[in-house]
Amino acid sequence: MPLHLKIITPMRTAVDTEVIGVLVPSVQGEMEVLPGHADIIAAMDNGELVYRTANGAPKSIFIGGGFLQVNNEQVMLVTDTVLEADEIDASSVEAAVAKAQEAYRNQASVLSREEQTHLAAGIARQLAMLEYRRKKHL
Repeated sequence: MPLHLKIITPMRTAVDTEVIGVLVPSVQGEMEVLPGHADIIAAMDNGELVYRTANGAPKSIFIGGGFLQVNNEQVMLVTDTVLEADEIDASSVEAAVAKAQEAYRNQASVLSREEQTHLAAGIARQLAMLEYRRKKHL
């Protein structure tokens, strides 16, 4: 029996399909969800999510963290970012990373711990996007 995968963002339903497996980047490492998987809720990290449709063809997307719930063959992922490799503009992302890193270096002493954490998380997400794009466009 296949799984039903639904990936939603605040703006849209990015994926809504039947799959035979999903490989996700959880904060504790990669995790594969197959039919019969135990019910679980897990925090996701930035990175590549791969799912296989019934014909076995893998599909790859970038997710920007979020939360995954597996319940009765239903796999629901809530995230704020879903991108395919060709949607990521490497030069724009590299420029954003450079700008954020410069701001972090120059203002770390005046930023609150919360602001530093937020800026560091943004840099990590952008770097994960670049890594995903490079992996897919070799």
